Amino acid sequence: MEQTMNTTVMRQTNRRRVCQYIYESVRPVTKQEIAGELSLSLPTVTGNLAELLEEGLVSCSGTQESTGGRKPQTYVLNPRARVAVGMCLLDDGAQLLAIDMWGEELGCRELPIPFAHTPEYYQEIARHLEEFIDSCGLDRKRLLGVGIAIPGIIDQAEGRLVMSPTLELWDIPLEEIYQHFSHYPAFIENTPNASGYAERWANSGQTNVVYLSLDRGVGGAIIQGDKQYMGDHGRGGEFGHMRLVPNGRQCNCGRRGCVEAYCSTSRLSVDLGLTLKEFFAQLQAGDKQAAAVWEEYRAHLTDALVNLRTCFDCDIILGGALSPYLEGLLPEICWELGEKTLFDGDSFFLHLDHFGSHGASAGTALRFIDDFLLTY
Repeated sequence: MEQTMNTTVMRQTNRRRVCQYIYESVRPVTKQEIAGELSLSLPTVTGNLAELLEEGLVSCSGTQESTGGRKPQTYVLNPRARVAVGMCLLDDGAQLLAIDMWGEELGCRELPIPFAHTPEYYQEIARHLEEFIDSCGLDRKRLLGVGIAIPGIIDQAEGRLVMSPTLELWDIPLEEIYQHFSHYPAFIENTPNASGYAERWANSGQTNVVYLSLDRGVGGAIIQGDKQYMGDHGRGGEFGHMRLVPNGRQCNCGRRGCVEAYCSTSRLSVDLGLTLKEFFAQLQAGDKQAAAVWEEYRAHLTDALVNLRTCFDCDIILGGALSPYLEGLLPEICWELGEKTLFDGDSFFLHLDHFGSHGASAGTALRFIDDFLLTY
């Protein structure tokens, strides 16, 4: 019995290694290359490839005649063999995003539905989810799961949403949300952590990085190598509630002077009765009021960034709803950082994220892709 179990585990391990090798390859590969790189026998590789082909995880180019003889068969991942959906629930709307195994977007939908912690709200989101899956042409049998990102502090061990000032939620059992999405494997996590996970996935070669999410709420993530640092209680990266201005503006959390009170995107949009797009259009057009508001916002943002850089001594990635508007403004932000930072020439640590306003939805969906590759 033990020998049978060991043989089964070995077969599963080899199949997973073959699948991961093909997944990580940037070009089609031959079975000879797979065998050589993984130190496996050709019969073992052949058997595993047969299983992967049968399940539709890889596709194969047939042998062809050429002037130099027969070209060997090559194998490549079928990225739509498995898919995942990410969902981001915000106070003023929701977002649905479908991705394939390479993290490529298969579809995105914005839902202008204000948040409400009621069965009717979740049922409406679930209905839109089903319509979205159909509109993207996704095969539900290949859907690995639905990730749900929420702006708030989540205690996974206790299964509770500790607090979400943005959504005005306090001490809520996660099951009250899960139950409405029980048709699929589901996972609920903090929005900035999900966005940070997406950046870790996109920057797999980077050693350490801090991610700062600028949205209606402000948060972040700490990435060390290929792991995300969560802290002893899962609260690592709650940068939005660092004290920035003693006895300053009231924050949604109830305290005063938090980073979120000064760097929330609401300072540029809701507080002015504008959308972000309208604000930056005015700024670009030379509007003096917009310029004054932006100057104050940028000053507080760079103060927060300098504090993060001083604490963590690594690159910082800016993401969230603000990210798509910052590319043309990045030089002036970096110049101001250079004026404030302690170390000479230390102002080129700032970058914009890869997924923009889709970061949280992408990150929470990518967890299902990674889990599949690790456990397949």
